[in-house]
Amino acid sequence: MGDNRPPSERHLPAEVVVLPDTPVERAWERFHVFEALHHRMDIMNPLSSADLDQVVSALDATDGDRVLDIACGHGELLLRLADAAAIEGVGIDLSPWQIARAAARSRRRAMRGSLSWWLGKAEDLPAEPEWDIVLCVGASWIWDGFAGTAQAVVHRTRPGGMIALGDLQRRPDTDPARVPDYEDALTVDEQRRTLQDYGVTPLAEIAGSSGAWEDYQRRIEESAAAYRALYPGPQAEQFYADQAKWAADHVGDEKLMAFTVWVGRVGEPGR
Repeated sequence: MGDNRPPSERHLPAEVVVLPDTPVERAWERFHVFEALHHRMDIMNPLSSADLDQVVSALDATDGDRVLDIACGHGELLLRLADAAAIEGVGIDLSPWQIARAAARSRRRAMRGSLSWWLGKAEDLPAEPEWDIVLCVGASWIWDGFAGTAQAVVHRTRPGGMIALGDLQRRPDTDPARVPDYEDALTVDEQRRTLQDYGVTPLAEIAGSSGAWEDYQRRIEESAAAYRALYPGPQAEQFYADQAKWAADHVGDEKLMAFTVWVGRVGEPGR
């Protein structure tokens, strides 16, 4: 499918590090629809700004912390952590659209910390405990669900370090058979036990505030409409139709699931 955006908008900033074997050209096409639906957003999931500030507060980053943000999107969580402390942060994402925007946003922002931006697959990063804080908020699909994501972030976090893991959570009164096949939503108790099984002590569970899900869907529609106005044509019309379908899915999903972020400290398994 062709791209009617100006070619200059498909250039990666010089500071973006492209990891080896990253399919850059395919990634431009693969994530084009998400560019259309999210380009106007800072926060690319059903969390409010106040919710994200709670995540930052719970992580309690300190000067010198090395922070990895997996599927960082436009980088807002990492940027707020760099506002709060002189961290050394890395945001990684497979969308060239998003990593380019994250890099551009960081250039315009005065921060205490320093940030780098990597384009590539997070699962290709070494599973070694070399980070003080590891974040993965809203991208559990990379490791096929909550449990796989918990294991992945823990393996990359030093003992005593912190993680933030955001995912859908099945509401207590929801019949598991009603959850769509494409979701692997656990209950709050199942998520807590999973974290504990991987040696994480949960410190905070931050649920999307009232209205955050509806606001997220409104922002998606606004982005899709703005994109259609900026770049009229069949592709933009298809993207707008896609968001309408996703909106219908979200209405049903919200009745069954909530979006939450766990913040916890990594220890030794079984402790």
